[in-house]
Amino acid sequence: AAMCAVMLSSLPGLPAARAQSTVPLQAEVDGRLFETRNELIEVRRDIHRHPEVSGREKRTAGVIAARLRALDLEVRTGVGGHGVVALLRGALPGPTVAFRADMDAVASRDPDPVEFASTVEGVRHICGHDIHTTVGLALAEGMAAIQDELAGSVMFIFQPAEENATGARAMLEDGAFDEFGAPDAIFAYHTAPLEVGQVGTKAGVLLAGRDRITVTLSGRSDLSDPADNAVRLIRETSTIDPSTPSAPGDFAVTNVFRSQAGTEDGTWVIRGQSTTSSLDASARVERSIRDGLTDLERDGVSWSLEYEQRWIAGAANDPGLEAASLAPLRSILGEDGVVVIENVPTQFSEDFGSFQEQVPGVMYYLGVSNSEKGWVGLPHSPGYVADEESIEVGARAMAAVMLDFLYSPSGTHQQSRP
Repeated sequence: AAMCAVMLSSLPGLPAARAQSTVPLQAEVDGRLFETRNELIEVRRDIHRHPEVSGREKRTAGVIAARLRALDLEVRTGVGGHGVVALLRGALPGPTVAFRADMDAVASRDPDPVEFASTVEGVRHICGHDIHTTVGLALAEGMAAIQDELAGSVMFIFQPAEENATGARAMLEDGAFDEFGAPDAIFAYHTAPLEVGQVGTKAGVLLAGRDRITVTLSGRSDLSDPADNAVRLIRETSTIDPSTPSAPGDFAVTNVFRSQAGTEDGTWVIRGQSTTSSLDASARVERSIRDGLTDLERDGVSWSLEYEQRWIAGAANDPGLEAASLAPLRSILGEDGVVVIENVPTQFSEDFGSFQEQVPGVMYYLGVSNSEKGWVGLPHSPGYVADEESIEVGARAMAAVMLDFLYSPSGTHQQSRP
């Protein structure tokens, strides 16, 4: 361990004092992960065989809680639905750092191309939440191995209902942080079509937020033409082509998914959403829609607009935390293993940002593709397959980030509290 500390202290960006504090601990974590890797893969396969959609994660939550209790963690269940919150208290005083994993699966009738295929008709893990969950359990195994030497605490948050974007807020409203206190920082992964062994990172917006739009028209017997005009003006608030997969900078992509006569006579209801990379972009979209709807009044049409900013919070990474995590990530993954992301996806979002509104945090992309085997880990794609090597990779890298945070001198990270 001493030789490892000396070797790692020479890595760029990793101060010698901090390396000497964390490298022996990291080696113990790595050893425990190596010992349990096959067992954890079987846990992942069990979860994959028994997927549960948003709000119905009872079995998955039970598997998680049982494993955490076996490690002597303090465990709270039933948080915001089937959410699980657990705490591993280190023997020495220090800050608290959290890892969040989501548990729910996705409705899908496409064939499951793995030998441990889903046994639940029409439901599959094609977003990688079974991987996220198992990384969390692996991390708990690794950190429990150093509990008697650990300065600070590690909180584990297993969230239900990410796919319908209700789980994070439900957990927070149910007092997810009440029993153990709010952590000082929170981290998470989302699987991505990077190669296994790679982690993607980005300061600032990683995943855009989504705003919910509801327009109600009234005042005329025939509202079909005004409704068509309203649909058009909503769609025209997009600043880029909606088919663009990702974009740099500030953008809005606005869609209408329902336009029909209301349940009450004399109304027409239009529902849509806008995926925006910033609150400024959201404000511009709302203002543009309001201005356009005002023009309909000249045709004798009354209207109301409900514009719910950040219906889905997205993920906006704390710049200080993200920058500080680069060195520990590279200490595990190497220079080529850390991929700096430039663009923001326009079709995907996340509710991890609801936690980031309370606690500074960072979400990373966890590479799960394996080009040699033809496995592509693109979330929600019909042929989604995740390389299970990502479990050990993800847990080792996350342990390095967490240990770096727990043992950093005060002020090193300069995280920006909300």
